[in-house]
Amino acid sequence: MSFVDEFTASMPEYFMPLPRIDLALQRMGLDPAGDYSPSRENLEKLMMASFGTIPFEALDCSDYLRKVDMAPPHLFDKFVMNRRGGYCFEINGFFMAVLEGLGYDCIPLAGRLLFGRPVFGIMGHRTTIVTIGGKRYLCDVGYGGGLAADGPIDIDEPGVQEIGDKRFTIRRHDGALFGDITLIRHMDDGTETLVYTVYLTPNTIMDFVAANELAEKRFRNRRICRMRTDTGHISIDGTTFRKKIFDEIIEEEISGYPRLYEILVDEFKLNVPRISFSEDWPREFAAYGL
Repeated sequence: MSFVDEFTASMPEYFMPLPRIDLALQRMGLDPAGDYSPSRENLEKLMMASFGTIPFEALDCSDYLRKVDMAPPHLFDKFVMNRRGGYCFEINGFFMAVLEGLGYDCIPLAGRLLFGRPVFGIMGHRTTIVTIGGKRYLCDVGYGGGLAADGPIDIDEPGVQEIGDKRFTIRRHDGALFGDITLIRHMDDGTETLVYTVYLTPNTIMDFVAANELAEKRFRNRRICRMRTDTGHISIDGTTFRKKIFDEIIEEEISGYPRLYEILVDEFKLNVPRISFSEDWPREFAAYGL
């Protein structure tokens, strides 16, 4: 048994592939018979499909009070069989497993979320580097704040890169304390926003376990569910539902668990168990002192 096999044998689920790539592609709204072989164009197509079908959500933390399991078979059950979403450790984990099943060369990376400021915080984010034809691309379908790119970013390109209607630069640190690269977004008003910084050293799922436990605690106090649509986006923040249709924003204060369930099923197309029809709304938030 090799050195690596000694580790994978003890926790095999964390190193398994997705059970069915065809069903995973269907979950992303794609034809399983299509061509998704490694190319930048196909990678962008896969990213856009993920954005429009799999929401950024942390309902397991805020409402169902469940632990998050990042092993690929569990992500398959959650995302594909139960039509759910997740946050960065889950979505980027699922997406990378899809890419690997399609023959892409991928490595998972840990990053520090900056939220526009040079803050030396914990490694609280997971993203992916995909190598195609010798070029390395930063691919992130699990950033819930809307600042990340809609497509692959060439991490070795020194200039400004236009991705969709956004512009980005990769700032290199060459192994400095704060990471190897920082993703910079150039805003329309001429300012720059620091998105996150990452080291280019490959990680394993086990490297994200401690950071994920902190994420679970953080999301426990915040109900969040966001997804892009053909006309804009939809979101739930706490007890507020917003739906952007082109230039119009419709806002609704969610009245209780029955209405929350309707929105998750009808708007986000999620297969979620009923939470609670208790009059004590929102019961779970009250339990955490909010």
